[in-house]
Amino acid sequence: MKPGFRLDDRYRMGRRLGRPGPAEVWAARDELLARSVAVTLVSVPRTRRDLRRRLGDAARAAASLEHPAVVTTYDYGEAEGDDRDALVYTVTEFLDGESLAARLAGGRPPVWEAVSVCAQVADALTAVHACGIAHGDLRAAQVFLTADGVRLLGLGLSGAVADAADEAGPEPDTAADGPPTEPIAPGQAADVRALGLLLAECLTGDPEAGPGSAAAAGVPADLVELAGRCRAADPEERPAAAEAARALALGAARTARPVPDASRSPAARGSRWRGLGRTRRALLLGGGAAAALALVLAPLAVIVPSLPDSPRGVALTPPPGGATAVPPTVPPSAPSSAPSSAAPSAEPSAPVTRSPVPPAPPSPMAVPAGTRAAAVNALVRLRRAIDVGIAAGEVGARFGGDFATLVTTLLNQVDGGEKVSLGPRVAELRAALAGRAPGDVAPDRAARLTRLLAEVPAGP
Repeated sequence: MKPGFRLDDRYRMGRRLGRPGPAEVWAARDELLARSVAVTLVSVPRTRRDLRRRLGDAARAAASLEHPAVVTTYDYGEAEGDDRDALVYTVTEFLDGESLAARLAGGRPPVWEAVSVCAQVADALTAVHACGIAHGDLRAAQVFLTADGVRLLGLGLSGAVADAADEAGPEPDTAADGPPTEPIAPGQAADVRALGLLLAECLTGDPEAGPGSAAAAGVPADLVELAGRCRAADPEERPAAAEAARALALGAARTARPVPDASRSPAARGSRWRGLGRTRRALLLGGGAAAALALVLAPLAVIVPSLPDSPRGVALTPPPGGATAVPPTVPPSAPSSAPSSAAPSAEPSAPVTRSPVPPAPPSPMAVPAGTRAAAVNALVRLRRAIDVGIAAGEVGARFGGDFATLVTTLLNQVDGGEKVSLGPRVAELRAALAGRAPGDVAPDRAARLTRLLAEVPAGP
């Protein structure tokens, strides 16, 4: 196939982007909808009806996935190839950025970047496995880095073809003693192993690095150990993708890169927006690849450990009525020059107006397992959307840091099994988002954060 070829009288091929195995990926133009797309092509013998059916099933499964870290599939079809072959293709969104393979070729990334990328890959892999399918060809070249986060490529044709090439494996041992078991599906177990190789390579530069190795020096031991578990020789000893995703999400929150507070510098004190501009330029780091990886950003506010169930670093919403409540101060014991008649009397001359005492919040309680899993998943996605918004300049660094503090603290408490008043805490997040100042969050990003927040179960 040459540039300019028109596929099914609709997709005009531009340039070839890569060749993952027997498949080819082309940049193309959808002339019907006037948009850029990526087209993956596989030449399949017409006699291989089983493989063609499998490719169609894989394409339909990929198109059914709606996940922020999975590339969107638009179309699938078969075109006329030569006399003996059919040209099977899928059409997906066209992405700007670079592959993780290209990023790694430029040097080992910092730990926070590595964990952020792998956490998003694991989250996407969890969604893929939840559909009952496997990726089949997970590697650095199939992970694409964009300004909006990670996109997992290759789900569909290339993965199904790679999986079909491995079909000639050993037959299962039907004579083994003991009752039948339900291990992780072979294709899914292979995906988890590939995730372990990817994690180790991103963290250490060596896909096979393990705890205690020289390459793992300075890398969190629990993440190196997780990579080793994912690479276990026995597929049944590997964790499920969902378990790996949860561990990596918590690791990403723990190792997040701090957001520089430009407002502290003397030159920035006169203008918050000038400081934010410098912060944004620092996040972009002068290049698209670094901007794509600068997605996990540490909160700015400090959480006070003595507050067990209300981690408020900085108040994000004003009190009702716009008034600021000021607690009474205790006068110093030093002598005063004021006349004695100015001293407060035992009986006040005017009634003291007191604020109504709010009702006591419900007692914290352990979140049920089902609610906890749903809450953790929703909070992880919400935190990532905040980080992406800050990196893209759609969320102000000050508000985003404070809001991320609340989200991350609740995430860690729920995932750690602590007793939490989940309903009031979710209401607190809603109030914080609703009480943002004009210009803190772009309208589209605010709508997305609101939708994600609605997915967090209110629970008890």
